[in-house]
Amino acid sequence: MNESAKHLDIGDHLERLRLRLQRADAVERPQPGTELKAAAVLVPLLRREGELHVLYTRRSDRLASHRGEVAFPGGRFDRRDPHLLAAALREAYEEVGIEPQAVDVLGCFEGRRTHSTDIMVTPFVGMVRGSPELRPDPKEVAEIFEVPLSALADPRHRGAHRWHRNGATSHRPAILYQRQVIWGLTYELTMRFLELILPPA
Repeated sequence: MNESAKHLDIGDHLERLRLRLQRADAVERPQPGTELKAAAVLVPLLRREGELHVLYTRRSDRLASHRGEVAFPGGRFDRRDPHLLAAALREAYEEVGIEPQAVDVLGCFEGRRTHSTDIMVTPFVGMVRGSPELRPDPKEVAEIFEVPLSALADPRHRGAHRWHRNGATSHRPAILYQRQVIWGLTYELTMRFLELILPPA
């Protein structure tokens, strides 16, 4: 595939996303009293050598919840945030150093609740312009990594994660890429993102 075709493919992907995503400004601010149960994440897209990559973090092992798990940059809504998008952009800047003004927000899609803490997480998708200098916040982020869209969509990277909780073990679906295991809520959000960005089979 030549370079121009690769770039055309990226344009097609982004246009498909714009048409399928909800408008970011249509997401309502959390109602008073519900803010502590609201969070937002950014699904950051980067252009790398003619292909789209998706950025993830691996959370610090020192965090109180979801320690060591793969996640999108993001976090809890703060009452000072004017809306959920602002929370996602603020957290992405604090956690990995992506400047809010460098993000072309494409829209959002339906959120999910965390299984263990019952927090409603709203995902926003944004194309990051240029080549940002990423810097993990050591208090929250153990590692930043990227996965090519082609790898996320490849069935050969599907597998399972063995999850231990309250003395019981279960197997959860996962994306296995290099040393990373994408499972749980982040897996669910990633799979929904793939449905939106990829053409129908």
